Amino acid sequence: MTNTKSWFVQIQALFDAKRITSQRTRYCYLVEKLPADIVEEVMDLLENVPDDNPYDRLKEAILKRTGASNEAMLRNLFTQVELGDRTPSQLLRHIRTLLGDNKMSENIMRSLWLDKLPTTTTQILAPMTEETQTEKLADIADRIHESCRSRRVNSIQPQPAQQRDREFNDLKSTVERLSIQLQGLLQKRPTVPPR
Repeated sequence: MTNTKSWFVQIQALFDAKRITSQRTRYCYLVEKLPADIVEEVMDLLENVPDDNPYDRLKEAILKRTGASNEAMLRNLFTQVELGDRTPSQLLRHIRTLLGDNKMSENIMRSLWLDKLPTTTTQILAPMTEETQTEKLADIADRIHESCRSRRVNSIQPQPAQQRDREFNDLKSTVERLSIQLQGLLQKRPTVPPR
């Protein structure tokens, strides 16, 4: 199931930009843009165009027949939503979209969002969660997430052989110098006769 509400936000923006207010014209634009799977769901309204408010009636039918119910969207929010390839702020916006018209306290919603973030990120954010606005936390979480991701990428990339050899030779030279210094210190140590 798709979130057809967000799809209608895009169509409404098109109507506003082109200053289209006629129900009939909106209906025609909507029909032109409908994906095949949605056309099948509302074929009765396409074959018999309603006389009064055709766009509003088609929109209502599409939302009712193809959109995820509020219950399904909330269930998805609690069970299926994960960070994945999103940034923390994108995840927060996605959660808010899934909430739709449902009311949830900001603290519960923020807690749900934090639970879906990597442990490292939430540990860093923990001291500031009480007094910081959620949007500000999301910005900070994005920076933490990016920093952790770039470190993982850098740590995974193999070092060039020349760099490894140079580091090994440097380490070998340091050990040799320390060994010579230790030998010198042992030779300078005064001998204490046994008692």
